[in-house]
Formats: sequence, C-alpha cells, structure tokens
Amino acid sequence: MIVKATNIDTGEQYEMDIPDLKKADVEKMGKEFATDEQILNHIEKLNISAEIKAMLFKFAKFSISVGNKAIKIGKKIIEIVMMLVSKYKMATFGLILGAFLTLLIGTIPLIGGILAGFLGPLLLLFGLAKGVWEDLKKSNPDLSRSISEAGSVFSPLKT
Repeated sequence: MIVKATNIDTGEQYEMDIPDLKKADVEKMGKEFATDEQILNHIEKLNISAEIKAMLFKFAKFSISVGNKAIKIGKKIIEIVMMLVSKYKMATFGLILGAFLTLLIGTIPLIGGILAGFLGPLLLLFGLAKGVWEDLKKSNPDLSRSISEAGSVFSPLKT
C-alpha cells in the first residue's frame, strides 16, 4: 500500500510503498477512542504555555493517508499518551519531577549544563522507576507492556 504524509509547515509531500501493510492494519490504526473535541478540550485544560498548546493542537491535526483512508496519527499518539498518563499517575509524576529537577540543576551558573547532562538521565530514570514502583504497589499492570501494546498499533508502518 502507498502511504502519503504531508509536512504541516512546508506542505512537502512524502510517499512510501509498504507492501506488507494489510487492510486490517489500516483499520486498526484508524480506530479512534476519543473525538477531536475531547482531545482539544484535554489539551486546552493542560497547565502549559499557550505556545506548547498551539504545537499540540497542530500535532493533533497531523495525518497520513494509506490507500484511500486518512489516519489521524497525531491524534492517535495524543490518545495513547492521555491513556498512559491517566493509567500510570505515579510514573508520570516521577518522570515530571525528574525533568523538573534536571531543569533546576541546569540553571546553576557555570556548572549547571555539565551537571544536568550527567545527572538528568539518572534523575529521569530514578523518578520513572520510583513512580512505576508506586503504581505496581497499587496493583497496576506492567508499564512497559502497556506502552508496547499501545504503540503496537503503528508497527505495520515500520519498514
């Protein structure tokens, strides 16, 4: 099947033939669990800057066409992120806390950049691990399995 994508900023079109892509895969990718309005409302309620919201709105509109069907890839990715964040609250909080601490370390004059480059990945990993541990103690299923299952919808697009 022919897969076509258009660069949102430049209008440049990309085209690729994926011979192993089946109609069932396309239907699975095209299945939506939230309406456009729900996604936009969710983004609007986020406590982030207007510029980031605008980028997310733009990303949510990104789509590809496979054969004669349009698939809203950006919206699908935002749906997956929303599902994972709601399902794994502590892991998400731990990851955000690690990112925030990395940002704070990076603001230290002269050595902040060096320390943030070294400590940042460790803080993110520690925050994620601690959050996953808390989620698991609350009897939530395996985070990595959930992420793999959620992302598997796009595996037919691999070349």
